[in-house]
Amino acid sequence: MPSKDQDGSSVVSLRLANTLLDRLDRYLDWMETRRGETSSRNRIMRQALSQWLDSQEEQAGMTHPDVLTEHFHNAYTSLRSGQERVEIHRLRRLLNWPTDRFDALLEKLRAESQVALHVDDSSGLSEQEKRYSYEVNGQLYLSLSWQA
Repeated sequence: MPSKDQDGSSVVSLRLANTLLDRLDRYLDWMETRRGETSSRNRIMRQALSQWLDSQEEQAGMTHPDVLTEHFHNAYTSLRSGQERVEIHRLRRLLNWPTDRFDALLEKLRAESQVALHVDDSSGLSEQEKRYSYEVNGQLYLSLSWQA
């Protein structure tokens, strides 16, 4: 059973074939001798899994901008509770997307004037909620409202 750590990650136990581990070790040796980079098995496996999932999501059409916008809008609607503004950290947590994907879509929606970003008062937020908000050009935006 995966164990939860406080940083939002889990430890997962998994059995790998020796041939796969041998390939991984050869790759790590190559990285160190040819590129001068040192890394761990765990780091490389996390990167490989992340890249594989990115590829699979793209092939399945899950990362098409229209699909992402629809998911984003549905999440916004589910969190609205009759109010126009939704806290960005709550959207980020609900969607659970990679940071780059969330930020890129949020910036796209802002550039297209589909959403408006709001500064608001951050004094009642935890440090994690502030980190999960959206900062651009030194300005911390805490909530957004849909304009379209």
